Amino acid sequence: MTQTEIKIGRKKLRINIKTIDELEKAMKNEGYNVASFENLNVEEFKSEICNLVNIKPNVAEHIYFNMSQCEREISYRSNNIQDFLDYMEKITEIKEYEKILWKKIRKVDKIHIDRIEYDRKPSIQEDVEHMINAIKNVKNTMCGKIDEYEKLRLYELETGIDENYIYAKDIELLKKMIIKDKGKVKNTYDEFTCNKRIYIDIPENMNSSYIKPLEGSIEYHEHISRNIPRIKRLIKNLDKYMKITSDEEGNKVCEINQSKALQDSINIAVAVYNQKEFKAVSGSDEVDDYCVAMEKEETVFESCRVNRLGKIGIGYNRFYDSEKKILEEIHKQIEEKKLDDSGNLVMYSRWEPCPSCYYVISQFCSAHPQIEVSVKFDKSYGE
Repeated sequence: MTQTEIKIGRKKLRINIKTIDELEKAMKNEGYNVASFENLNVEEFKSEICNLVNIKPNVAEHIYFNMSQCEREISYRSNNIQDFLDYMEKITEIKEYEKILWKKIRKVDKIHIDRIEYDRKPSIQEDVEHMINAIKNVKNTMCGKIDEYEKLRLYELETGIDENYIYAKDIELLKKMIIKDKGKVKNTYDEFTCNKRIYIDIPENMNSSYIKPLEGSIEYHEHISRNIPRIKRLIKNLDKYMKITSDEEGNKVCEINQSKALQDSINIAVAVYNQKEFKAVSGSDEVDDYCVAMEKEETVFESCRVNRLGKIGIGYNRFYDSEKKILEEIHKQIEEKKLDDSGNLVMYSRWEPCPSCYYVISQFCSAHPQIEVSVKFDKSYGE
């Protein structure tokens, strides 16, 4: 059977539920011992369905009113009953979290969001011939796959960051929720600093159409499943990225620096050197207890430009990559006699180092020939 045939078969097996009667029929088809939902009031329905499946009473109530008294008559497409119940739970969840976030946002009159956009600045191909052999040597002699313990350690670190910080795409979602008319949003761009600022007036109500797929579709379920963690992070952590000021007209203005948020393609690197752990995150220096980027005049190892496709010598300078931060910190502590200048250094991350990081590693190895360096990763660059 081909992949196309499998997909077609899966679509045929999906269920569509628009009414309480259709829910009852679908549950019976899957073997649930349903007596009858007919003529039940809301409390009776909640009691009946909660005895059959593990859902919260507020979700059962949402199902009842959405399917017995709602004029919209939305047909919800799901893989099976459990998927349908998850759909209903996600809808009730996202509505509650939207209310909480909107209450927070409505405390200000305007939002100004800053973001650095390096891609607007044209770059010329640099001469990188002197780097190529050094990069190849590191790739060919020092690289390997991470083990299960290292994967688990990265997962622990990623989970901790998920709980306490926000990502750039979380702020992109926030923009969609508050911008109703893109044509009325002003923006400026500073060519010297590469900073783009957008100016948003807070509307009375949230943009109800910020989720593009239609409610009831598989795609809508997928969207709200992705958005719920983002909205929860915004509720918990947005204050850390906000600066409240007033404009000349007395409006309360919230300034947000999106460039201080973490990138969704975040790469955490961990290095263990003589039993001491160092960790860093690419891009941002806002994570507590992680190595940070040093001032440019204090750095020892040269980074270079790499574009999104991995081409060296063009794009933006990878000065803030996690591997560079770690190696600069270890070098600094060696110079300060806090660490020995010999031993074993194992550096690992989920993603393969980019060419700039390989070049930084080669410079570190040249500066510290008595240190045996191993580089480990799970996924190759560009996968």
